[in-house]
This record gives sequence, C-alpha cells and structure tokens, in this order.
Amino acid sequence: MKLLYIGNKLSKHNRGQTVMESLGPDLEQEGFTVRYASDKKNLLWRFLDIVGAVLRHARSADYVLIDTYSTWSFYYVVVTATLCRLFQVPYIPILHGGHLPHRLQHWPRLSRWVFAPAYANVAPSGYLYTVFKPLFPQTIALPNAIPIQAYTYQPRDTRTLNLLWVRSLIPLYHPEMALKVCAALQHHQPCTLTMIGPDPQQRQPELEALAKTLGVSVTFTGKLTKTEWHQRATSSTIFLNTTRADNTPVSVIEAMALGLPVVSTNVGGLPYLISHDETGLLVPPEDVQAMTEAVLYLHRHPDKALQMAERARTQVEKYDWSVVKEAWIKLLKA
Repeated sequence: MKLLYIGNKLSKHNRGQTVMESLGPDLEQEGFTVRYASDKKNLLWRFLDIVGAVLRHARSADYVLIDTYSTWSFYYVVVTATLCRLFQVPYIPILHGGHLPHRLQHWPRLSRWVFAPAYANVAPSGYLYTVFKPLFPQTIALPNAIPIQAYTYQPRDTRTLNLLWVRSLIPLYHPEMALKVCAALQHHQPCTLTMIGPDPQQRQPELEALAKTLGVSVTFTGKLTKTEWHQRATSSTIFLNTTRADNTPVSVIEAMALGLPVVSTNVGGLPYLISHDETGLLVPPEDVQAMTEAVLYLHRHPDKALQMAERARTQVEKYDWSVVKEAWIKLLKA
C-alpha cells in the first residue's frame, strides 16, 4: 500500500523532530511504501515541493496523510486537500495544532472545505477529538506513538531541584517563563535549569541575558538527539512545560515515560494528557507564581511526586507503537 505524507520534515535544519519523522518510518516497518514532502527550509520552496509531490504522486497513492497545524502551514493543508479532492484521492489530516479550534471558529467555511470531505481526521489528543468529532463524524482518536522500550523509567528525588525544559526556543513555548520560575524558586531552594531544543529564531542570546539578569543557573544545549536528551534527563528531577498553546506534545509524553514529574500549563490538550494531581500538575498559562508553587509542592512532597510519576509512566505505556499501530493498520487497510 502506497502513502504520500505531507508535512514538515525539518530536523536536518536544526528544527525539532516532527511526528512525520517518527510515524512515517513506523508505517514503513509495517509494510507501507511512504513518500514524503517536504524537507525544504525555505517557505516558498517547501510550498512548491509539496505541490509538486502531490501532482506527481497523489494519484498513485492509496492515501495522502497531511500533518495539520494551526499557523501559516495550515494553508499547505488547504492546497493539498484541494488537489486531493480534484484527483479523487482519499486524504487524512493528522491534527496537531493547538490553535485548530480557533481556526474552526474563525474560518468555518475554509475548515469545512478541508475537514468535511476527508477520509478521516486523526486526532492525537482527546482535546481535538472532542472539538472535531461533533462537526466531522469521521474524526477518530489516535495518539502519537513512542517506542516505550526506548524510555528507561528512573525514579526522581524532587528534594533536589534540577529542572528540565525541552522545546524549540520560540515565543509560543514561552521559554522565558521557565527562567522566571527558576529565579523564583531560588528564593526557597537552590535550583538549576537545563533547556534543550533548537533555536530557529536565534533567541538564545536574549534568553541568556534574561537568565543573567535573574541570576539563574541555566544550561542551553541546543538541539539534541533523543538519545542525547534522554541522557541529559538522567540528572533532572522535574520537567517544566511552559507553552502558551499546545495539543499533545511528544516531549511531555517522553518526560512521563522517563519518570520525570511534570508541571505544565493547562492549555489545549494538556489537561487531556495530564490528570492534575494524579499524573502531573497543571497551572494557568503565563502564571509564574502558580508554576513556582507547583514545583515547590513536588519538592516538599517527594513521595507524592514519585506516585504521580509512576502513574504517568503507566498511562503513556498505551502510546507504544505496538498498541497504536493496530489502529493505524485498521484505518488504512479498512
């Protein structure tokens, strides 16, 4: 069976690895033939590469998979879906963008054009599933997959505050908040912070300046491979997720798999991934004081933190590819 996979395959350009770069190879291992577009960094060249790939390969594909985000790249989805409809090729948007509900609300006609004729809309989070299912009945819930055997669970002692943050250093993910939380914690307990992730907008110098002003001990590693950041994570005790909008971030799932207690903002799909006070702690977005207090709670209650981490690991084991692949195979070979 042949698939054409449309999305952003940009890890070679110092960007974070996308779902496309894990799901595609996973499907190949199950016997699917997968073509990809696009790995072009320049926006115009990427657009042209995607259109060219659809024109060349869509009619010979059984399905076209489309990674669907809520920012400017949504228009790649519109063009791809339009061409698929023209060629009468079934297409499957895979819903990633935390702002997609905003798209549905403010661009209803364009949203219906893309999602209503789709063969299926795949929602990796309960958050997007509950939004899309009433509007588009062919929406199915299918989580992002991780190879759980690659994640060694390690109990953490939260009496030591070694914080870990893993995302791109862009405003959407609000890295400044992690620095401010670490600064606030230092009034109570020594604290270190490691920030792992690519810097596509060259923001590290301003973040380093802020850290210096705040007196925060922070290490910026840049982009690391999964193996490298998992190794870095062995000395960390709490994972921070400070995003302003999100769906179901793989980095948080990975942190839960590794045994790191998670403190996250409660935006988008995060409340569907993390049960507050059960598998992690959730705080309002941009609320430095609330996140600081949540970290201090884990610091003062290490047994409670360990219980949360254990339950979180059990939860994310259901995201293992050995489980998720059955749903993908059922969808694509129906």
